[in-house]
Amino acid sequence: MKQTFTVRYAHAIEPDLFWRSVFFDREYNERLLREVYRYWSWEIVEDTVLPDGRRTRKVRLTAGVNAPAALRKQAGDSVAVVEVGTLELEGPHAPMWITRYLVPRPMVFSLLTRFWLERTGPGQSDWVVEVELESRSAEALEVVRETLLESYPKIAEFTERWLREHRDTLADPSPDVQNRRECQQRSSI
Repeated sequence: MKQTFTVRYAHAIEPDLFWRSVFFDREYNERLLREVYRYWSWEIVEDTVLPDGRRTRKVRLTAGVNAPAALRKQAGDSVAVVEVGTLELEGPHAPMWITRYLVPRPMVFSLLTRFWLERTGPGQSDWVVEVELESRSAEALEVVRETLLESYPKIAEFTERWLREHRDTLADPSPDVQNRRECQQRSSI
């Protein structure tokens, strides 16, 4: 069985600034994984920037299993997942982060996400995530789907809070934002 779905959330940030200053920021990732996902541990196994600007990253994550008893019996009380991601710089939604999640046996699902930002106005963008889930077990598919659908709004809320907290340190050189700041400065004189 296979399911696909897309989620979309608005953020107060330009796409280029998000990729340059937020997505790969270690503090952002540590807090996101600890506060939203509640991972017990995470470790960057590999992080490579290729000469053409593409980036790959492999992260090992360990978390408690929140699933019905039958699935917990298969998976145990915790699960270690390897997240393998690539930042693609070409294509209709570029830059786009593509992630495969490698789950241990006897887990019976596969998960692929595609994540990008679409600029919606000056200093604004939509965060878009396409999810592909596949499993032989309808129960496992539903648990993973529901877990993801519960976590994405929390990720969006966390990201907005993080952006507000770091507003002063996130310098955006985009012309729209610079122009808006200059207009605000002139009007305050």
